[in-house]
Amino acid sequence: MLYLLQFACLILMLISAFFLAVTRIHVRWTNRRYEYSRWMISSALLLMAAHFFLQMHYGFRATSTYLGAVINIMVYQPCFTLFAMAIYNVEATHTKRRKMNLICAAVYAAMLAAFAVGYSFSGSLNIGAWLYVMLALFLGNIVYCIYMIIIEMNKRKKLLETMTATDMRPFTRYAYACLTLLFITATIIPFAILSTKSLY
Repeated sequence: MLYLLQFACLILMLISAFFLAVTRIHVRWTNRRYEYSRWMISSALLLMAAHFFLQMHYGFRATSTYLGAVINIMVYQPCFTLFAMAIYNVEATHTKRRKMNLICAAVYAAMLAAFAVGYSFSGSLNIGAWLYVMLALFLGNIVYCIYMIIIEMNKRKKLLETMTATDMRPFTRYAYACLTLLFITATIIPFAILSTKSLY
């Protein structure tokens, strides 16, 4: 059952990345910022696909829920950050994007440090309570990313409403739809990481 679920996720990630890459061909006028976001999402999807392939091949989650949780947190954090940065990239200025990149990188470095400390104490991938330190950092990164996106979306909305007299509802609708999907995913992921039953 778990193997089939991972295989389905692998295929879904590959198909999504393929469609996202193919749609680049149909873009008549390219925008550097939008294309950068496109490739960030594609990279996140391919990283997820590689993750599911390795899960199927080595059976981390099948061997132990605890082991699978450690591997999942280490992969999901950069993937989630790439998705969040793809949205933020469309909304924010260059300086703010760089700041968010640095903070997310620092959080991931702290997560890897927590894993290293846990591994040095336990001598195995079963790092004990350090798993929850990693999970707390992961959740902190999620809250930070979503908070920053909301701030920039509201700023951009006000700016566009001031500069143009056209209806901004389509832009707002698409922007908030992306954020809603990101929020739903962020809410589900911690339960899927810690419990195989929740994963199913």
